[in-house]
Amino acid sequence: MSSPDAPPPIGPSSPLPVPEAVPDARTGGCMRWGLLGCALLSVLAIVGTVLFLRKAPQIMERLLGATEAQVVAAIEPDVPVVDREAFRAEYAAFVATAKAGKARPEGIQELQRKIASALEDRKVTAEELKALTEQLRSLPKT
Repeated sequence: MSSPDAPPPIGPSSPLPVPEAVPDARTGGCMRWGLLGCALLSVLAIVGTVLFLRKAPQIMERLLGATEAQVVAAIEPDVPVVDREAFRAEYAAFVATAKAGKARPEGIQELQRKIASALEDRKVTAEELKALTEQLRSLPKT
Protein backbone atom coordinates (compact mmCIF):
# COMPACT_ATOMS: atom_id res chain seq x y z
CA MET A 1 0.00 0.00 0.00
CA SER A 2 0.99 3.52 0.16
CA SER A 3 2.21 5.59 2.98
CA PRO A 4 -0.08 8.20 4.52
CA ASP A 5 2.24 11.02 3.40
CA ALA A 6 2.37 9.91 -0.21
CA PRO A 7 0.24 11.79 -2.77
CA PRO A 8 -2.83 9.94 -4.05
CA PRO A 9 -2.37 8.12 -7.32
CA ILE A 10 -3.45 9.95 -10.42
CA GLY A 11 -5.35 8.02 -12.97
CA PRO A 12 -8.76 7.46 -14.49
CA SER A 13 -10.20 6.05 -11.28
CA SER A 14 -8.84 8.74 -8.94
CA PRO A 15 -11.23 11.46 -7.74
CA LEU A 16 -10.74 15.00 -9.04
CA PRO A 17 -8.95 17.25 -6.61
CA VAL A 18 -11.19 19.86 -4.98
CA PRO A 19 -9.67 23.35 -5.20
CA GLU A 20 -9.32 25.29 -2.01
CA ALA A 21 -11.57 28.30 -1.55
CA VAL A 22 -9.61 31.39 -2.52
CA PRO A 23 -10.97 34.74 -1.36
CA ASP A 24 -12.11 36.92 -4.28
CA ALA A 25 -9.82 39.96 -4.47
CA ARG A 26 -12.53 42.03 -6.20
CA THR A 27 -14.83 42.04 -3.17
CA GLY A 28 -12.26 43.52 -0.82
CA GLY A 29 -12.14 47.06 0.55
CA CYS A 30 -11.34 48.67 -2.79
CA MET A 31 -14.97 49.53 -3.53
CA ARG A 32 -15.46 51.00 -0.09
CA TRP A 33 -12.40 53.26 -0.45
CA GLY A 34 -13.54 54.31 -3.90
CA LEU A 35 -16.92 55.36 -2.56
CA LEU A 36 -15.33 57.23 0.33
CA GLY A 37 -12.98 58.98 -2.09
CA CYS A 38 -15.87 60.03 -4.33
CA ALA A 39 -17.82 61.30 -1.32
CA LEU A 40 -14.81 63.31 -0.16
CA LEU A 41 -14.32 64.83 -3.62
CA SER A 42 -18.02 65.76 -3.74
CA VAL A 43 -17.76 67.55 -0.40
CA LEU A 44 -14.65 69.42 -1.56
CA ALA A 45 -16.38 70.43 -4.79
CA ILE A 46 -19.38 71.78 -2.87
CA VAL A 47 -17.18 73.72 -0.44
CA GLY A 48 -15.14 75.11 -3.35
CA THR A 49 -18.28 76.21 -5.17
CA VAL A 50 -19.65 77.96 -2.09
CA LEU A 51 -16.35 79.77 -1.52
CA PHE A 52 -16.15 80.79 -5.17
CA LEU A 53 -19.69 82.16 -5.14
CA ARG A 54 -18.89 84.20 -2.04
CA LYS A 55 -15.80 85.68 -3.71
CA ALA A 56 -17.27 86.04 -7.22
CA PRO A 57 -18.35 89.69 -6.82
CA GLN A 58 -14.88 90.68 -5.63
CA ILE A 59 -13.22 88.76 -8.46
CA MET A 60 -15.57 90.37 -10.98
CA GLU A 61 -14.88 93.82 -9.56
CA ARG A 62 -11.12 93.32 -9.92
CA LEU A 63 -11.39 92.07 -13.49
CA LEU A 64 -13.73 94.86 -14.51
CA GLY A 65 -11.52 97.40 -12.74
CA ALA A 66 -8.52 96.17 -14.70
CA THR A 67 -10.45 96.56 -17.94
CA GLU A 68 -11.43 100.12 -17.03
CA ALA A 69 -7.80 100.91 -16.20
CA GLN A 70 -6.71 99.66 -19.63
CA VAL A 71 -9.26 101.85 -21.39
CA VAL A 72 -8.43 104.93 -19.30
CA ALA A 73 -4.69 104.44 -19.84
CA ALA A 74 -5.19 104.22 -23.62
CA ILE A 75 -7.34 107.36 -23.96
CA GLU A 76 -5.64 109.84 -26.25
CA PRO A 77 -4.63 113.15 -24.67
CA ASP A 78 -6.94 115.25 -26.86
CA VAL A 79 -10.10 113.55 -25.48
CA PRO A 80 -12.03 116.07 -23.34
CA VAL A 81 -12.14 115.55 -19.58
CA VAL A 82 -15.95 115.61 -19.69
CA ASP A 83 -15.97 112.52 -21.93
CA ARG A 84 -13.49 110.76 -19.66
CA GLU A 85 -15.60 111.47 -16.57
CA ALA A 86 -18.79 110.36 -18.34
CA PHE A 87 -17.12 107.06 -19.22
CA ARG A 88 -15.91 106.54 -15.66
CA ALA A 89 -19.33 107.29 -14.18
CA GLU A 90 -21.12 104.91 -16.56
CA TYR A 91 -18.49 102.24 -16.01
CA ALA A 92 -18.85 102.54 -12.21
CA ALA A 93 -22.62 102.06 -12.55
CA PHE A 94 -22.00 99.05 -14.80
CA VAL A 95 -19.62 97.49 -12.23
CA ALA A 96 -22.22 97.97 -9.48
CA THR A 97 -24.82 96.26 -11.66
CA ALA A 98 -22.44 93.39 -12.44
CA LYS A 99 -21.54 92.93 -8.76
CA ALA A 100 -25.22 92.75 -7.91
CA GLY A 101 -25.57 89.96 -10.46
CA LYS A 102 -28.04 91.92 -12.58
CA ALA A 103 -25.88 92.46 -15.66
CA ARG A 104 -26.95 90.42 -18.68
CA PRO A 105 -24.26 88.22 -20.24
CA GLU A 106 -25.12 89.43 -23.75
CA GLY A 107 -24.57 93.04 -22.71
CA ILE A 108 -21.27 92.22 -21.05
CA GLN A 109 -20.07 90.34 -24.14
CA GLU A 110 -21.02 93.20 -26.45
CA LEU A 111 -19.19 95.66 -24.20
CA GLN A 112 -16.13 93.39 -24.14
CA ARG A 113 -16.13 93.25 -27.95
CA LYS A 114 -16.30 97.03 -28.22
CA ILE A 115 -13.54 97.50 -25.65
CA ALA A 116 -11.32 94.94 -27.42
CA SER A 117 -11.97 96.68 -30.73
CA ALA A 118 -11.13 100.08 -29.24
CA LEU A 119 -7.92 98.75 -27.67
CA GLU A 120 -6.65 96.99 -30.83
CA ASP A 121 -4.33 99.87 -31.68
CA ARG A 122 -3.68 100.61 -27.99
CA LYS A 123 -5.29 104.03 -28.37
CA VAL A 124 -8.82 105.07 -27.50
CA THR A 125 -10.02 108.01 -29.56
CA ALA A 126 -12.78 110.42 -28.58
CA GLU A 127 -15.21 108.65 -30.92
CA GLU A 128 -14.36 105.22 -29.50
CA LEU A 129 -14.75 106.49 -25.94
CA LYS A 130 -18.14 108.02 -26.77
CA ALA A 131 -19.24 104.71 -28.34
CA LEU A 132 -18.14 102.83 -25.21
CA THR A 133 -19.97 105.31 -22.99
CA GLU A 134 -23.13 104.94 -25.07
CA GLN A 135 -22.84 101.15 -24.86
CA LEU A 136 -22.57 101.43 -21.07
CA ARG A 137 -25.61 103.76 -20.95
CA SER A 138 -27.66 101.24 -22.92
CA LEU A 139 -27.04 98.50 -20.34
CA PRO A 140 -29.59 98.08 -17.53
CA LYS A 141 -28.62 99.56 -14.18
CA THR A 142 -29.40 98.49 -10.61
